[in-house]
Amino acid sequence: MIKKKLAIFFLLSSLVLATGFLVDIFYRKVVRIDGQNFIAELPRSQEEYQKGLGGRENLCPHCAMLFAFPQKGKYAFWMKDMQFALDILFLADGKIVYIKKNFAADSAEIARPLVPADNVLEIGAGLSDRYGFQVGDDVSLY
Repeated sequence: MIKKKLAIFFLLSSLVLATGFLVDIFYRKVVRIDGQNFIAELPRSQEEYQKGLGGRENLCPHCAMLFAFPQKGKYAFWMKDMQFALDILFLADGKIVYIKKNFAADSAEIARPLVPADNVLEIGAGLSDRYGFQVGDDVSLY
């Protein structure tokens, strides 16, 4: 009887862990730009869209946050509660359309693209220059 209960417990635990892992996969995308891959986290709620990377201490070199919008617009981004600088890439139709480089953590400025975008990718400051990203570069989401 104890073996059966333990087996059921382990089975249920495995299902919970697997479900959590699968849910987590659905909230991440691989973003490829000029041969560079980023593992991008997707916000899951309106609160996460507003918070973004705010409150975090750092971001790994190949990590990112991807904001996907239902339609193109000139979406504004701020650095509220940020503890590190970012490069913010505004994307439309699978291309970079605007880059806000080295957006300082303590900036009161608001980043607004010059043209409408439907996705916005936040990466570590300086990575756009390091990899030579430019407006017009192709971007693939997987």
